Amino acid sequence: MTPTNDDRRFIQQCFDLALEAEGRTSPNPIVGAVVVSKDGEVVGKGFHPKAGEPHAEVFALDEAGEKARGGTIYVSLEPCCHHGKTPPCTDQVIASGVKKVVAAMTDPNPKVAGVGFEKLRAAGIEVVEPVLEEKARWHNRAFIKVITTGMPWVTLKLASTLDGKIADRTGTSKWITGPEARKYVHELRNRMDCVLIGAATARLDNPELNVRDIYRSRNPKRAVIDPNLTIDPASRLCDASTGGDTIIYCSEQAQQIRYPSTVQVVRVPKLTEKLDLQHILKDLKSRQVSSVLCEGGGNLAGALLAENLVDELIFIIAPAILGDEKGTPSIASGKEIRLNDMKRFSHLSSTVLGEDTVIHMKNSS
Repeated sequence: MTPTNDDRRFIQQCFDLALEAEGRTSPNPIVGAVVVSKDGEVVGKGFHPKAGEPHAEVFALDEAGEKARGGTIYVSLEPCCHHGKTPPCTDQVIASGVKKVVAAMTDPNPKVAGVGFEKLRAAGIEVVEPVLEEKARWHNRAFIKVITTGMPWVTLKLASTLDGKIADRTGTSKWITGPEARKYVHELRNRMDCVLIGAATARLDNPELNVRDIYRSRNPKRAVIDPNLTIDPASRLCDASTGGDTIIYCSEQAQQIRYPSTVQVVRVPKLTEKLDLQHILKDLKSRQVSSVLCEGGGNLAGALLAENLVDELIFIIAPAILGDEKGTPSIASGKEIRLNDMKRFSHLSSTVLGEDTVIHMKNSS
């Protein structure tokens, strides 16, 4: 059946609800649900708050109660049909007495993958899907990538001058961009499972990599790629009170250093002279990280791009020119790269924040 305008409107409401928990549900997807009575009244809403808690459909149907009978439930992802940490949502949907389910997309999880829809149809419930599928897949891009590839979604954030510098020749980088852009970065962190940086950035900036001045925020995990264990155990990243859990990835040959018990040191095999980035990303996935925000520096950005590990790119450009060839470049690579080998990205949006411009792109390969 072709989706109606009402179907699209209520599915959009599901998206809005799902985004309330963005960055908080891993390894699960973000999901929202809306129950509409047979009289066309919204009688229940819900979203999945975090792994281990009830799914969106449960919250929405519990709120609707008997008013759900004969009505429609809208959901941003196919209802699950298997036992995990919670019972199958399809059972409660069937028991609720709704006559129709409208879903944005099929769940890519092989344990579901259309079986949920089949179970609902077998119970005599009309199923309409997909509705606004492209938008649904974008909202759950991290979950989809983890399920289909075993790797987290990687967003590379760069903040530079017009001539592509992220710091001057002394390593000073505060502040290239303005306060509006910096607040935007905190909003990004609030929606991500983990923030990743390189050792040079950790040493020079001594960052906290936490979330500040954002309503209902929480701190993501913090990860540092430090092959030789050069990070000071007294740094802010190693202080549990300044942010989320800290993971330091080093080489198998790095010397032993005593860090606080809250810091996890993970030894990683090398590929030539660099640590195996895919190994690191897979390790993060094993720690229930579905989305990674890389905040530099230039060498790490260059390495991720060289291995085609960047899914999404957020480039914040300040209206300023450093004009020093020895300034720190936003992207650095020791490899010779020809024009034919350039990394191509597709433009998603451009936004002005204060005096800075944010260009949002996704990997087009």
